[in-house]
Amino acid sequence: MASSNVKENKFSIGKFFKSVRSEVKKVTWPTRQDVWNYTLVVLAMCAFSAITIGLLDLIFKFLFNLLA
Repeated sequence: MASSNVKENKFSIGKFFKSVRSEVKKVTWPTRQDVWNYTLVVLAMCAFSAITIGLLDLIFKFLFNLLA
């Protein structure tokens, strides 16, 4: 038998949203300029990756055509 001293872990949707709101208030949100800079970095890395993969594809295509 369970002892009466043990608390039952009951889920409360109200407590859940209250704690979510409390945690969201603690978040340090990035500034508009930070978001813009991060976006530019992501786009630059995507372009760099695409160019690198494209160049490697051309090099390997050329090398395989030499073997054929």
